[in-house]
Amino acid sequence: MEINKASKKIRIYGAGGHSQVIREVLENIGYEVTETFDDKPSGRHYASKNVTTGARGNLKDFPHDGYPVIIAVGINAERAEIAGFLKSDFDKAIHPSAIIAPTAKIGDGTVVFAGAIIQPNTVIGEHVIINTGASIDHDNIIGDFAHISPKAALCGHVEVGEGSHVGVGAVVIPKVKIGKWCTIGAGTVVLNDVPDYSTVVGNPGKVIKTKTPEEQLNTKPKQSDITFVGSGISSSFTILHFLDLLEKTNTRKKIHISIIDKYQEFHSGIPYGSRSGFSVHLITSLKNFLPEPELGKFIKWLNNNKNWLLDELKKDGGVLSLDWIATHAKEIENNEWEDLFIPRRFFGWYINEKVKNRLEFFKIKGLIDINYINTEVIDIDKKENNYTLILENKTTVSSEKVILSVGSLPVNTLWKNESLIEKENLFFINNPYKPELTKILEKIKLFLKKTPNKKVNVLIVGANASGLEMLYKLNDIEDIGNQINKFTILSTQGLLPDAVVDEKRQKEYIPFNLQALTKEKNITAKIIAEATFKDLDHADQMDLGAASTVDIISRAFGNLLSKLNPKELEKFACHYGNEIGRRQRCAGFHYSKTVDQLKEENRFEHIAGRFTNIEKNSSGEYSLEYLDTESGINKIYETPVHIIINCIGGINFDNQNIPELLRNAIKKEYCKPNDSKIGFEVNNDLETSENLHVVGPLLAGNVFDGKAVWHVEHCGRIIWLSQVLSEKIKNYFFKSSELKEHQ
Repeated sequence: MEINKASKKIRIYGAGGHSQVIREVLENIGYEVTETFDDKPSGRHYASKNVTTGARGNLKDFPHDGYPVIIAVGINAERAEIAGFLKSDFDKAIHPSAIIAPTAKIGDGTVVFAGAIIQPNTVIGEHVIINTGASIDHDNIIGDFAHISPKAALCGHVEVGEGSHVGVGAVVIPKVKIGKWCTIGAGTVVLNDVPDYSTVVGNPGKVIKTKTPEEQLNTKPKQSDITFVGSGISSSFTILHFLDLLEKTNTRKKIHISIIDKYQEFHSGIPYGSRSGFSVHLITSLKNFLPEPELGKFIKWLNNNKNWLLDELKKDGGVLSLDWIATHAKEIENNEWEDLFIPRRFFGWYINEKVKNRLEFFKIKGLIDINYINTEVIDIDKKENNYTLILENKTTVSSEKVILSVGSLPVNTLWKNESLIEKENLFFINNPYKPELTKILEKIKLFLKKTPNKKVNVLIVGANASGLEMLYKLNDIEDIGNQINKFTILSTQGLLPDAVVDEKRQKEYIPFNLQALTKEKNITAKIIAEATFKDLDHADQMDLGAASTVDIISRAFGNLLSKLNPKELEKFACHYGNEIGRRQRCAGFHYSKTVDQLKEENRFEHIAGRFTNIEKNSSGEYSLEYLDTESGINKIYETPVHIIINCIGGINFDNQNIPELLRNAIKKEYCKPNDSKIGFEVNNDLETSENLHVVGPLLAGNVFDGKAVWHVEHCGRIIWLSQVLSEKIKNYFFKSSELKEHQ
C-alpha cells in the first residue's frame, strides 16, 4: 500500500523525537514537510527546526486549512485530543520497507514505520502508530489512537481497542480482545481478553492496578559530590563547562550532582526567569550581550526556533510587543539578530534547553547522576570533608563541594517591609517580580477597575533595567497604559539610560581626563574614578548620552587599571566600578521610544532625587516626599501618586534582611563580605572556605587574573568566571578519582 501522493507537501503536528522518525519516513517517500507545530515548543527535539506554536492555545487563528497534517505525538491520549480540535485534513506516513497486504486498510493519520508487517484483511484505525518491526497478522482490528510498539507481535484475529498501547516485544495470542485505553507492558504475553482501562504485565500477562506515573522533581536528599544552590545562568554555564571538561577526562568516577532552587523552574538563564514574563527585552543589543562563540550558537538556535518564540511573545505581550515584531520583521526574516534588543526570555529558553539536554546526555552515558530539589536552603554546616545543607523542610543534603549561585541580594524595600501594599487610592509594589510580573500586572488592572473615573498616576522609583521594563510593560498592556494619566520616574541622576548612538558627535568626543592619566606612573583607584566622572560630566554637558560614550570611556579607564597594584585594583572593584556603571546605562530603542511617545502626550516626567516617604494628604491622596539631588533638601511632589513601583535594586550585607542561608554562612565564618558590601571574599579557586565556592553576582569586589570584577551580570563575565570555576572543579575530582583508582 502506498501513501496518497496527490499532494507532495505535508505538515507535522508535534516536534519531539517521535516526529523526527515520521519526518524521515515522509522525506523517504518524497514529501516536503512545510510546517511543524507544537503546543510546547520549548520541549521539542533539538533537531526540530522552525517550530510554530500549535492550536491548543490559539485554536481560532490556527491555519486549519492547507496541506494535510500528521499528528506526530507519541502519547495516545494527546494524539486523540489534538485530532479532536484540529479541523484539518489528515494523511498517512508509511515507510517504503513496511510490508502491507493489499487487502489491509489503514486509516488517515496513521504512521507505519520501517520493517513493520501488516497481513491481509487487517483494519487499522485513524492516528495509529505501527512502530518499527511490529508484526500484525491477518484479520486484526486496531482501534483509533492505538500504538503497537517495536517488535510487538499480534497473532490472527486480535482486536486492540481505542487508545491502547501494546509495549515493546509484547506477544498477543490469536483471538484475544484488548479493551480500550489499556497498557500492555513490554515483553508481556497476553493469553486472555483484557478489560478496558487495564494494565497487563508479565508472562503470562496479569492485570494489575497501577496509578498513572506523574513527572515530579526528585526531592529525596542524598549524598552529592557537587551541590549547586541556585540554578540561574552562572550555575548553568558552570555546569555546561564542567560537562565539557568531564567528557575529555578518562575518569571512571560517576559525579553525583544536586541542584537546589527555591523556584520551581531550573536553568531559567535570565534574571527572575519566567517571573519576568516573555516580553521584556535585553538592556543591550544581542552582539553586546553575548560573546562568541556562544553568540553564534545562540543565533543558530534562534534561526531554528523563531516561529514559536514569536508566537509566545505575541501571547505574553501587547501592542508594544507587536510593534517590536513589525519593526524588526525584515531582520527576523533574514536572521539578522545581532543588533536587536531581543526578548530576554528567548535566551532563557536556549540555556534551559541546552543544560537539560547536556545533563540528560551525560546521565545516559553513566557519567553523572542528577538530583533536582525544589526548596530553599536556610543553613549550612561543615563536618570533616562534607557540607550539610539544611533545607526549609528540615531535611538535609550532604555534599563534598557546594557552589553558591544564588544571584544578587534581594530587593531593597522602600516603604514598609512587604512585597505589596494596597490601600484606598494607593497600590505600592516593592517587588514587581514577586510572585511574577504577569500576576502583578493583573493586580494593577484590578486596582484600575476600582477607580474608573480617577486620573491615576504611576511613580517608578529607579531608572535601571527593571524601571524601564516596568514602564514598557505598563504601556504594552492597553488595559493599563490607556488608563494611566501620568508616568513619573524618580532616580538620583534624573537621567534615563540612553538608546541612540550619535555617530557624528561620538567621533568628536575625547575623554581628556582619562587620557591625561596614561602618562602618569603613580595612580590610584580613586584618581581613575575621579577622572572617569569628570569625563562623564563633560559628556552630559555636551548632551551626549551613554550609548555614544560607554565604549570610549570604558576602554579608556580599562586601559588604566593595569597600572594599579592588586590592592588598588581591589578598591576599584569594591568602590568605583558599579558607581561608574550606574552612569553608563544604555537601553534599547523600543524602551526609549515608549518614553518619547509619553513625552509627546505630556504624560511623562523624570525627577532627580531619592525616595524619602509617602504621605497621605487631607484629600485622601498620597504624595511623594523625596530628597532633591540638586538642592539637597526634602521636597513634596505636587502630583498625587497612586501606583508606586520600586525598582531601585538590591540590598547590601549591612541590611538585616539578607537571606537566612547567607546570614548563617557569615555568622559561622564560612563566608566573609568584602568591602563592596555586595560580594564575598574568595581565593583564586573562587572559594570562601575550602570546597565552598561562589559564582555569579556575589563575586563582586574581587580580582581574578589581574582583572577587577565589580558586576557579574554581563554574560561575558559570567561565562569567563564559570569557566574558571568549572576548571577548578574538574581538577579536584579528576585528581581525586585518579588517586582512588590507584589505591
